[in-house]
Amino acid sequence: MTRLHRMAAVMAGLAGVTATVILTAGPASADAGVNRYEGLSPEITGCADDAVTIQRKSIVGSADIWLRYSPSCRTIWAHISGAPPRTQDNAGGSALIYREQDGAADRCNSGTNSSCSTAMLNDAGYTSHATGTVDTGFAIYRATTVSY
Repeated sequence: MTRLHRMAAVMAGLAGVTATVILTAGPASADAGVNRYEGLSPEITGCADDAVTIQRKSIVGSADIWLRYSPSCRTIWAHISGAPPRTQDNAGGSALIYREQDGAADRCNSGTNSSCSTAMLNDAGYTSHATGTVDTGFAIYRATTVSY
C-alpha cells in the first residue's frame, strides 16, 4: 500500500468513527435533574400565571401554607399568607418547600409583610411538600401539606 493509500484509509476510518459518534450521541439536552426555573421567583418568571394550588392548609388564625405547582414550568413552591408580621417579640411567618428525594429546599420569611413565596424547585420526577411556620411570640405553630 502506498503512502497515499494508507493516508486515505486512515482518513476514511476516522470519518467512520466520527459519523458513528455523531449518530449515536443523540440530541443535545440539559441534565434531566436541571430546570431553568429552579431557584427563581414564580412571580418574576411568570410561572405563577398558570399555577394551581395542590393544597392550602391552615397554620393558625388566618395564616395558611400553600403548596403551588406550575404545569408549564414543571416547578413547585411554597407560599404563606395571613402570617403576623415580624416584630421584636416574634419571628412572624415563614414558608419552606422541601424536595424529598434529594433534600433540596428553600425558605422565605414574611418579614414585615403577611406573605411570601419561596423560590421554585424542579418538580419533574420528584415529590415535595410545604411547611408553614408562625411564631406569635408566645407559641410556634406549624402545618405541613401533602407531598406532591
